[in-house]
Amino acid sequence: MKETKIEDKKIYAAVPLGRMLIDLRSNTYGIKFGTVEGMCKQFGVNVTVLKNGVLEFSAPKLRMQMLIEKLHFSRTRYWA
Repeated sequence: MKETKIEDKKIYAAVPLGRMLIDLRSNTYGIKFGTVEGMCKQFGVNVTVLKNGVLEFSAPKLRMQMLIEKLHFSRTRYWA
């Protein structure tokens, strides 16, 4: 039996760990998701601060998708 290792996905964002993520969609405007650091802890996403201040997020695909949704809804720029 072969072991299958789940590959972590990585994304990057130039955002402070303490930034509050707020929902900016028109029908749910103003709902606070929490801080970037808090969302990462909640979803089990690993965060590394790179030397240029950019954050590197890594996690399995499903966990990463939840963080990406929160970043997207709060209009926080990120890239892969």
